[in-house]
Amino acid sequence: MILPKSLSGLSLADIFEPALPTPPPGPPPFCSPDPVHAGDVPEAFLGEPAWTLVERLFPDLGQDGAMGLIDFGALWFDDRLSPDPLATICAKRFRLNLPAYGPRIYYQADPERLIVSGPDVLVYDKEAGPPTVPVPHDRMNNVIAALERLTGHTLRAPHRLDAPTSGLVIAAASREAASRLGQAFQRGDVKKRYLALAGGPRPPFDHTVADAVISKVDGRYRADVSGPGYPSLTRLSVLGEYGDKVLFLAEPLTGRTHQIRLHMAHLGYPIVGDPLYGGEPAPRLMLRASGLSFGHPVTGKTITLGGPWPD
Repeated sequence: MILPKSLSGLSLADIFEPALPTPPPGPPPFCSPDPVHAGDVPEAFLGEPAWTLVERLFPDLGQDGAMGLIDFGALWFDDRLSPDPLATICAKRFRLNLPAYGPRIYYQADPERLIVSGPDVLVYDKEAGPPTVPVPHDRMNNVIAALERLTGHTLRAPHRLDAPTSGLVIAAASREAASRLGQAFQRGDVKKRYLALAGGPRPPFDHTVADAVISKVDGRYRADVSGPGYPSLTRLSVLGEYGDKVLFLAEPLTGRTHQIRLHMAHLGYPIVGDPLYGGEPAPRLMLRASGLSFGHPVTGKTITLGGPWPD
């Protein structure tokens, strides 16, 4: 559901629909507690087809199972995806990432969630759960791959949403469109609106700008008043109270990883359903990309979607 300009009359269930259910684990070895297998390529396998290495690691898969796992996107050579099971091995190192649910397609795009479908640009209302783009162990179950299956077009992602975040995401159907959109995001020409739910009480401000440096320390992102990292800004507005929760409108003025989640936690209002940054438990991350406004990369016409868009 595309949100209207005003949220009057909408419940939290209207704004934050449930996340997609997690599929059951795949059979062994995919439910293994150690999903990553990496190391040097044995000299005996140089010049052999890629599937032979996977079959050696997991003989019970057989040739067909090994080939299917590679086709699924689980095998990497020298930190590059190797999706062809018949490709000749000529690398120094390998990494095999076992998909927890097995090598199967379990996520498909819903045609009713395709908000814009044109020859150059698509906009999809992403569910909470699937990633926007392929991940190292799975190149099938993501928004871009699912939209490719739905439309028959090769697509590119000029931006992305975190997997647990729902809402509007853009896909480009050509290199030129992807490049222009990517540049527009970098320049800050794309206006983005997010809805975020935090615990109460209501803050002492109606509007503020979170100004904190975002850095990555020991593999985790953090926000600080100053220090090394990337200066980042997020405009926040209080939209109202829902029981003991507070609904915020978040407008990222820069584009850093986990920016809204980090900035809200930095201000003392972690998002509900975000245990990574101190949010209280919930069935899903209560963050939705609710509004987008951008120039069409070919026609230049402004496209404005969703809401709210307060004056």
